[in-house]
Amino acid sequence: MGAYLAKLIDDMKAAMRAGEKEKLTVVRMLISDIKKKVDVEGRDLSDESEAAILQKSVKMRSDTIQQAKDAGRDEIVAKEEVEIEWVKAYLPQQMTADEVNAKVKEVASAIDFQGGKDMGRFMKEWMSKYKGLADGKLVQAALRSLG
Repeated sequence: MGAYLAKLIDDMKAAMRAGEKEKLTVVRMLISDIKKKVDVEGRDLSDESEAAILQKSVKMRSDTIQQAKDAGRDEIVAKEEVEIEWVKAYLPQQMTADEVNAKVKEVASAIDFQGGKDMGRFMKEWMSKYKGLADGKLVQAALRSLG
């Protein structure tokens, strides 16, 4: 059992004791997502794989927020924003836009980035150092700004 799953199970028990129904629902859903992946792979997941599942959950909720905003459904937006904060509490702290820009410049310089043809090399290097620590859209924007 990975560290994220163990923490989620502990938090599920605490939410049950405290009667936090909404949080309990979110935590149970995250546990279920991780356990489904364990069943598919037939083995325990690494902490990195569990974190990826949590990040996917944040992304899905962000997409839901955008759709709800477009539809004028403020109650859904508020609910999803609270759930995102609960999920993010389990994930490592994300880099700010300024940090992403600095790190993108650093990695691009290290591999002598020359544009689109070096994108694969850049991403390989980026993922080996900073996987899960920055929003991919911020990384892409910073990379595009380098030219």
